[in-house]
Amino acid sequence: MEASVSDNFIYFSDPEYRLKYMTKYGISIEVLTLGPTGDLWNVAPGNTLPKLVKAANDSIAEIVNKYPDKFVGIGILPSVYQGFMDEVKRSIKDLGFKGIMILSNLIGKPVDADEMDSFYQFMSSENLPIFIHPTNPPYTNTYPWAREYRLIQMLGWPYDTSLAMARLVFSGILDRYPNLKFIIHHAGAMIPFFSKRIEGFYDEAIEYPEVYGGETFKKLNKHPLEYFKNNFYVDTVLNGNTSALKASYDFYGIDHMVFATDFPYGPEKGERWTRDILNSVYELKLNEDSLEKIFYKNAKRLLGI
Repeated sequence: MEASVSDNFIYFSDPEYRLKYMTKYGISIEVLTLGPTGDLWNVAPGNTLPKLVKAANDSIAEIVNKYPDKFVGIGILPSVYQGFMDEVKRSIKDLGFKGIMILSNLIGKPVDADEMDSFYQFMSSENLPIFIHPTNPPYTNTYPWAREYRLIQMLGWPYDTSLAMARLVFSGILDRYPNLKFIIHHAGAMIPFFSKRIEGFYDEAIEYPEVYGGETFKKLNKHPLEYFKNNFYVDTVLNGNTSALKASYDFYGIDHMVFATDFPYGPEKGERWTRDILNSVYELKLNEDSLEKIFYKNAKRLLGI
């Protein structure tokens, strides 16, 4: 009998398959987050969205409860909707999740939208991290050619992540809630590579406000680059690109990096990226204490486990 698509992609959904994979690569415990799920959240009717979010969080909790010594759960908040904070609080207080994942744009709204203030206040009071995973920017609906050749995943997602990070910095949210911690996918996106560009454009606007619109910037307690370095933590998912990972390490520092694999995505049923990412971490040639920080110590501290 011919295998079905679900049979071929069982590694996406079968915990037992994942446990065997973890054993193979020496991974003792994993943090589970929901995949970006494409455009599901964008097309879900408003009255359906809360039910989908609850079902997603319950599914993660079910796996964690079945394998409590192998998995840690992170909740999902794909957008703001009526009553979304009830689900956030349920995820932390009742399901025992150690963080919440938001997307780089909330169905077209920026992550610093006014409706999100109660979320940031709550996560700050709980001292738990907020994960940010990229998703499709809404403008690609207007320009479908931007989606061809998987260009959005390749290039658009790091850009949208960078926009989200920058809006959190420049909006002043991190001044209101200075102990907020964000864990950023893809090693901090474009920020390490363009950090001097960010610095220069900001400084120029402040120095010549009448020319470059410097008056539009909120007065921040610190220089923007300090927020990028202090409030953001980044994973190692650069698919094995050691030189890019080194740039991220140089910018964020050893205490702000956590190991991640992007499994089950990637070639060879997700194993190639796991193998290549592991190799890229070792190719940084760090000492044993630094490796331990990346592989588990930083994550334990951030998640309180």
